[in-house]
Amino acid sequence: MSERRENGFILIAVLWMLAALAALAGAYSVYATQTAASVAMPQERLRAEAAIRAGVELCAYEELSWPRAARPHAGAFSTLVGDSRVDVVFRSENGRIDIDSASRQVIAGLFEALGAGHAAAGYLADRIVAWRSKLKNQDRQREAALYAKAGLSYQPLGAPFDNVLELGLLPGMTPELLKRALPHLTIFGAGDHIDPLAADPLVLSALPGATAAEVNALLAAQNRPAPDAASLSAMAGSLKGWLDASASDIVRAQIVARVNDRRISAEIVLKLTESARSPYEILYWRDDFDDGGTQG
Repeated sequence: MSERRENGFILIAVLWMLAALAALAGAYSVYATQTAASVAMPQERLRAEAAIRAGVELCAYEELSWPRAARPHAGAFSTLVGDSRVDVVFRSENGRIDIDSASRQVIAGLFEALGAGHAAAGYLADRIVAWRSKLKNQDRQREAALYAKAGLSYQPLGAPFDNVLELGLLPGMTPELLKRALPHLTIFGAGDHIDPLAADPLVLSALPGATAAEVNALLAAQNRPAPDAASLSAMAGSLKGWLDASASDIVRAQIVARVNDRRISAEIVLKLTESARSPYEILYWRDDFDDGGTQG
């Protein structure tokens, strides 16, 4: 082999080796970056969960520090957990409409208040009641026909809802309407009665026969010390048969934790047990950590 050809071969070999080393360096850089991120992620997840859990603990303490009859129907506070800021807003779950036990009238009233129209609201309320009920043969066949007509291959469960998102399975329910309804609904409520000191305007206006004057009076009472039974009955007027301001054991907390540069939101439903060993239990937990949260 000539000296020129041999030198050329060596040059090509060196170039291949340099290219291979460059590729290896690039691969290592990606590996190192991903490994560092994967190591940091669990730590940040743990910090976020600790901050949210602290918010839940303080929420339970805030409620349980009062005698049961005097518990706040709603409240808010902020605190620091290490260097993480935690903001908590909590409210009695009885301020929401329970889709497993509320009457057809109340459910239809909510969808109508959300703009569904009288007929559409009644249709959806009928589907909710049918879903959660043990139907007789004739009624079950009628529901099956409605589902088939809507192109659905399943039928009502004949049992309570396990999650309010199951409403999306009903014929006639649109994603937009469900999204608007979710903040007013629950499966952890107090039957057919609403806590007027925790309910929002839409829920109060959904009650049969509600007038603007009655709704406004009840909303104004939320910003004052809790009224006694006689005062509440007087301001409720025709709505008093639908209301119950008794203390609730179920509380929903909206929690925002700021961890590093991320803002993580969580929604927690907890049940107060007043047990020294375990003063509360968590019924529902949802946060947006794995969705990335938000910056700032």
